[in-house]
Amino acid sequence: MFKKDPQPKPSSNIKSSERRGLLATVCKEYGINKEELPKETELKIVPATIKQASYQSVQGHKGTIYFDTEEKPVWFKTRDSPLYPTIYTMWQVGGILPIILTNNHVIEKLTTNANLMLPGSIPPFDLRATRGALVGIASYQTPTVVKAIGHCSLNLTQFDNVQGRQGTAVTVIHVIEDELFKLYDNDVEVPTSVEPYSPSAFDSLNKTLKALYGEDDDDSDGVDDGEIDEEDHSNNGESTEVPNDDTSKEESGDSNDAAIDEISETVEELLIEDIDNFFNRAFLQLVKLNPSIELPISASQFMGQYVLKNLPKMDSKYCNVKRTSWKKSAKFLKALEKQKYVQLKGKGDDVSVVSITVPPETLANFVTHRTNDSSKGSGTTPSKKDLDKKLSIVSLYKPTSKTRMVYNKLDKDFQSLYTQVELKGIVNDYINAAGLVDKLKPKFVGIDEHLKSATGIKEEKVTRDKIINPFTANHSPHYVILKPGEVNYTPKQVHKGTPPKIKILTHTVLGRKKVTTVVDFEKFFIKPATLAEDLKNKCSGSTSVGPCVHNPNLTEVMVQGPHGTTIIEYLKSKGVPISFIDFEDKSKGRKRK
Repeated sequence: MFKKDPQPKPSSNIKSSERRGLLATVCKEYGINKEELPKETELKIVPATIKQASYQSVQGHKGTIYFDTEEKPVWFKTRDSPLYPTIYTMWQVGGILPIILTNNHVIEKLTTNANLMLPGSIPPFDLRATRGALVGIASYQTPTVVKAIGHCSLNLTQFDNVQGRQGTAVTVIHVIEDELFKLYDNDVEVPTSVEPYSPSAFDSLNKTLKALYGEDDDDSDGVDDGEIDEEDHSNNGESTEVPNDDTSKEESGDSNDAAIDEISETVEELLIEDIDNFFNRAFLQLVKLNPSIELPISASQFMGQYVLKNLPKMDSKYCNVKRTSWKKSAKFLKALEKQKYVQLKGKGDDVSVVSITVPPETLANFVTHRTNDSSKGSGTTPSKKDLDKKLSIVSLYKPTSKTRMVYNKLDKDFQSLYTQVELKGIVNDYINAAGLVDKLKPKFVGIDEHLKSATGIKEEKVTRDKIINPFTANHSPHYVILKPGEVNYTPKQVHKGTPPKIKILTHTVLGRKKVTTVVDFEKFFIKPATLAEDLKNKCSGSTSVGPCVHNPNLTEVMVQGPHGTTIIEYLKSKGVPISFIDFEDKSKGRKRK
């Protein structure tokens, strides 16, 4: 089902009443006694704060995905299906589903969008594994760690021996390392065992293991690793609406904090007057803590880089200028101008702050408050941790037929990938091995037939520095993007071509409306839904996710308003080097001569 990216829309918190309904549905569908569940186990099944997002993949699959606060998918469903647990949920609480055992080789085949064939399963089977039943699939070596889930295509309880039989045992709908699993950005360690949600949850599995090890000496008896059905079955449904309301609140912390912190964290629903007050306080705090702001500065940049970062600590849903009485950044700044706190330049919504004129006595009497970024240091000064978040982009080169003889001469692997530094070493090694250095002028190197083929140089003698670039050009370019701290890479991480650049474009639509689009960001470990949600908060504007107009194969995130600078700062905070970010502003017309 998740062979392709499901492309979920930005997620939003669900109400506490909806969460309780979700938990009740899960308990009913999976036969869990809610009354006997410890609170800790209940929160593992359905987290205290849970988000939902509708999705529609390029394959036409539609449905709803539920996330925890870390944007980790925990449950999902289509219109006509029940709730399905994700692999992550199965690793939190065991025993929710009957488990069909197989071996590690078959598990690897399942990750290639295959179904579990009957000869690839290990009997005896759970009595609940009847036709149509939802089951988990695990290796017999780690029987409590589910690696895939799916529906039984056969009544497996009728089989005591699977050797020589044919047919699909389980139609897989979700497997480790599929696109649903990859929606969670962070590194995940596969557990070696999973605790059951209740003492009796693994009774059926224990009976299977006892029969397996008690009767058969060979753990994998009856397993044929060679038969795997490479079909991809899909379920269609309709997307569901995502409610915007959120009733989960952060509890107030230190009792010595200012009253403004307590109000913003503990009230169940903030009034518009309260939010207006918080935005005014955020402005005064940013001026007090940042006396040397570079002016002039655009309204969007001023709001994104300063005002929003200095709001009191409170639920993030209120950190949006649309929650205020002003509704727009420009109107908020014009209200400050009436108080003679700032001077603006521009018309309509396209305004810039040219000066800040808050009286010194006002700042002297102002008491600062905690912000959502307090634990991360100042909102304008990057911490050491942020500086260590740089992604590493490594260019690699694969030899082509033109350079084959150079590698053969040096007995180098023709199929390997090499860095620019390694290519320079290969050229020097070849020059020395072939004796091409000019004895009278050591600065010059003779060009033999192999170097001529590998570089295209027609001169008989050239300096060494003129060989490297044409030699590199006759290699096939590849690249790999490494997360912070990563040094080694796997073949799956290597991509053909040159490293992409994230393209940011601000342009005008419908005459006067300005929007900013971002494309080609997914290779940098940034998910469309996460980017849209973050830009919605940082830019105080609505966002949308969809295919790029100019290249439908790419996903495009659009935010209302001119927010190029804010997006660049956001991407830098995600570790993207500035050299891999392209920004173009087409919203400003050409000046007339």
